[in-house]
Amino acid sequence: MFFSLVRNELEKTWRSRWIVFAVVGGIFILIAGGLYTYYVFSQHRWSPPPAVAWQTLLHSEIASNQQTLAQLQAIKQQQSSTGGGFRGGFGVDAGIARAQQGIADDQYLLDNNIAPLQSFSLTLAAVFGLGGIFMFLLIRIFGWLASEQIAGERSDRTIAILLSRPMSRDQLLLAKAVASFLISLAVVLVSFLVIYAMLAFILGSIGPVNGQVAIAIDGSKPLGAGNLVVMDIPVFVLMCLGAAMLGVLCVQAMSLLVSAVTGRWAAIGITLAVLFGAPLVSGIVTVVITLISGSTGNTHFLNYLFFNVLTPVSSIAPVFGNGPAGAGTGMSEFAAQIATLAAWTIAFFAAAWLVFHRKQETG
Repeated sequence: MFFSLVRNELEKTWRSRWIVFAVVGGIFILIAGGLYTYYVFSQHRWSPPPAVAWQTLLHSEIASNQQTLAQLQAIKQQQSSTGGGFRGGFGVDAGIARAQQGIADDQYLLDNNIAPLQSFSLTLAAVFGLGGIFMFLLIRIFGWLASEQIAGERSDRTIAILLSRPMSRDQLLLAKAVASFLISLAVVLVSFLVIYAMLAFILGSIGPVNGQVAIAIDGSKPLGAGNLVVMDIPVFVLMCLGAAMLGVLCVQAMSLLVSAVTGRWAAIGITLAVLFGAPLVSGIVTVVITLISGSTGNTHFLNYLFFNVLTPVSSIAPVFGNGPAGAGTGMSEFAAQIATLAAWTIAFFAAAWLVFHRKQETG
């Protein structure tokens, strides 16, 4: 009975929303075409470039950082003789420290034969496909679809008919949640594979699938044995996929809660307003607090509001394993966001279950 319910929900979603998936597919095709066009004009070639070993890339980065370091040291020496200088985060001293740390981090990876995260197409696809702007947009679409799961049935006056069948409210709610999750999983996997194919073309290689990559535990600190996680590539990809789908579950749980309380259009409006508006408000609050306090550290608590942890893979994205990044990035931040996201997901599902059980439905 339950599997029939899930299949029925899948069929209803496909029949009523196939145009949405077609539009998403069209957007990906346009993005891929745009990237390919940019590649052709910028690289003056139609075929993929020759693959470059990650060791070569690190040597190039070290040379670039050494050149930057020499320029900054010359500027500092000139400022010392003239009495001028910069203040704040854009100071020469801060730039020198970043360049020195970048050189030291790259050299540590080379000395220990550890590949940074951006070395391979597959790991890059996991970071940008499961934690970047793509997931930001996909999660909003999934939230919209989930917001209609109950409210749409109520508006169509079919929910009372469904509940009159030999099924419990728990089965109906779970079937809708499972169907939404399966559809989202299929879309995410297809999107990930498309991004992987694009990156493999741009980098000139599909890359290994059984190697290892390095991830900083705290992206703001120098790399070393105590600040580095070495992970198998398949494990890293599965970790990113699991984190992305946990974010999908959270937004679907929130949408089901809104859907259980309001009508169809109100549910859609509230869900989209929260998912698009709340991050904007959070960004404004961050700027205001930073200007008043003079420190970004006082705004870190905003990272754990549910709409800011929906894509926890983004907390790894700036940390490619080589070079300094900002505070609040790395595996430690990723773990904290995963724990917070799990708590939000459980809370939303529990609230949706309670509301749906108590609400009286009429045909």
